Amino acid sequence: MEQSDLQPTRPENAFIKTFPCTGCGAKLSFAPGTRDLQCEYCGTKNAIAENDDRVEELDFATYLKALEGKMEAAEVEEVKCGKCGAEQTLAGNLFAGHCTFCGAAIVSKSYASRRIKPKSIVPFQVGKASAQESFRRWVKGLWLAPNDLKRYAQSDAGLSGVYLPYWTYDCHTESDYRGERGDDYYTNETYTTQNDKGESVTQTRRVKHTRWSAASGHVAHFHDDVLVPASKGLPPGISDSVTRFNLKGLVPYQPEFVSGFQAEAYQVGLREGFPVAKTAIDGTIGTLVRRDIGGDQQRVHSVSTRYDDVKFKHVLLPVWISAYRYRDKAYRFLINGQTGEVSGESPKSWWKIGFLALGVLVVLVLVLVAGGRR
Repeated sequence: MEQSDLQPTRPENAFIKTFPCTGCGAKLSFAPGTRDLQCEYCGTKNAIAENDDRVEELDFATYLKALEGKMEAAEVEEVKCGKCGAEQTLAGNLFAGHCTFCGAAIVSKSYASRRIKPKSIVPFQVGKASAQESFRRWVKGLWLAPNDLKRYAQSDAGLSGVYLPYWTYDCHTESDYRGERGDDYYTNETYTTQNDKGESVTQTRRVKHTRWSAASGHVAHFHDDVLVPASKGLPPGISDSVTRFNLKGLVPYQPEFVSGFQAEAYQVGLREGFPVAKTAIDGTIGTLVRRDIGGDQQRVHSVSTRYDDVKFKHVLLPVWISAYRYRDKAYRFLINGQTGEVSGESPKSWWKIGFLALGVLVVLVLVLVAGGRR
């Protein structure tokens, strides 16, 4: 890797651009599921040129050294639209958005100084209409939700497409472990009990035992594309459930894919993301160790792991986000922009929960009454 890869060599207007329509000159937006920019006014499709760049892994240690002592905090910023001249606020968690007045692409000026910018992206595959339909189907399945939530689903208010920042980590691990292998076996045991008439009877039952033996060994594994969110803006319970992305869909970053969408700057740094990745990596190692020990049960006493050849990518992944307030509380819904999978928070209807609890109680009473009549 050349030293120039660590420096912000591209001007900001090369990273985020406004693309004029070849038919009427209006601003173009990326059409999900295609390689086209499409004009919302005249319908002209403008093909996105192929990119010969490769989706490549970068060396973790080299970049950490280059980032030593560098502060890359995201802050709220006043930006000026290069097309209409309007000044507006760009939220601190965004590096790309669109002008409120003319729709042109706008980008954070401070973002141009960041040492690491996304070099690969999964473009949106699910369009806004399809995302809204997925959301409606999901809401219809929430039968404990208030009825007015389902009325909200008839509107697409608040649904916006955002590219969220992620880190992916690769590494090779070598792990030495110590533990115990448990092999189950059974014996027959006789015991005395009383039958329904109060008489003593002798019966036999099978009893499980475990024979433990010492175990030790070595496991090696290559961990590929361990995904870590670099955004702090989403509740973990939601964001985790919509991160089932197919990273085979990654393509080299091109500003055309961001046209018409927002994009977040990373708030979790490269160094801070790796311990999160290690948690997932260690979980995989634990599974491999238990498999290597074998037997019916395993006890793992110690694992010593070496992490080698750590690589990373900074990627952007597509999500449709909808948020609304219900009785002064905010709820968020996410739609995976690649697969259409929906996840979210929802309020509960207490009268529906009450009827459910009452129904369960009635069923229990009926079961007890039926049992007492036998």
